[in-house]
Amino acid sequence: MKISLVIPVYNEQEILAEVLEKYKADLRHICKETESSYEIIAVNDGCTDESLDILRKEGKLNRSLRIINLDTRYGKESAVTAGMEAASGDVIILADVDLLNPVGVFERVMVEYFEGSNIVYAYREGIGFENTKRKVSDGIVRIATRFFGVEGKYTGKANVMLYSRAAADVLVSLPNKNKFLRTMDNWVGFEIKKISYATSYTRTEIREKVRDAKKLDREQGHAKCPRSKAREHTPSKIYSICALTLGLLLVAGYIALSQFVSVPWMWILVIFIAFAVLLFASFLFYARSVMIKRIGTVHTDEETLYIIESVIN
Repeated sequence: MKISLVIPVYNEQEILAEVLEKYKADLRHICKETESSYEIIAVNDGCTDESLDILRKEGKLNRSLRIINLDTRYGKESAVTAGMEAASGDVIILADVDLLNPVGVFERVMVEYFEGSNIVYAYREGIGFENTKRKVSDGIVRIATRFFGVEGKYTGKANVMLYSRAAADVLVSLPNKNKFLRTMDNWVGFEIKKISYATSYTRTEIREKVRDAKKLDREQGHAKCPRSKAREHTPSKIYSICALTLGLLLVAGYIALSQFVSVPWMWILVIFIAFAVLLFASFLFYARSVMIKRIGTVHTDEETLYIIESVIN
């Protein structure tokens, strides 16, 4: 048996080497126990930092690491699809470059695979302060997938995903260009097994890592995907629009109600409807920006999912 680990990489130079070591340790342990082999497929999704150099250096030391270079940034889902198409394993595991995934998480999902599951979702629990934010974000993505070019039922968060060869082949063969695996997984006829695991970091350590990541993001200038620059909305702008619209709605309502005797009821209704429409539109733009951040670029080009520039190893 062969295990293929697919990881999308975009500007991860600060943690990439550490994460690769953790993932290799996990895979080697599994392969030793099951007499299997493994490969790691790192998809360079248009990195602009030193991530590609780190991958090349690691590739010279570890022939099990394969590097796929996309010609520009296409977004997480396209990068993952490219990796799945290139994978040669009997089992395909998808994971982010994420320090919060502890050694042992791949073994956890492999247990479910050996028990007969073809698709396994594993998600972290006990992250504390992220829980509420994550629930809100999941809800927004669930709504956004219904409005913006993504069909299917959204099945919630997943930090690590496993696919059998049979399930992966069906997903890769689907003709859809705007792919989002966590909706498309519902189409292929396999039951989805959901499990949870604990992160290996304390709440304080997580806060420090999130703070460091935000600082690094500011220093890098929030590099954007070239293909989505004209269509991407930053959360800060959308927050401002939503706040302004809500404020105007409340002011208009107050003025209309305070002048109820002298202002015709029809004008009051028109004002409320107009500002309600603006508020709803602002929410949709914000939902779209969150979806772009979470699942990658929403493409309008129906002919190109991604273009591979080169393959190493």
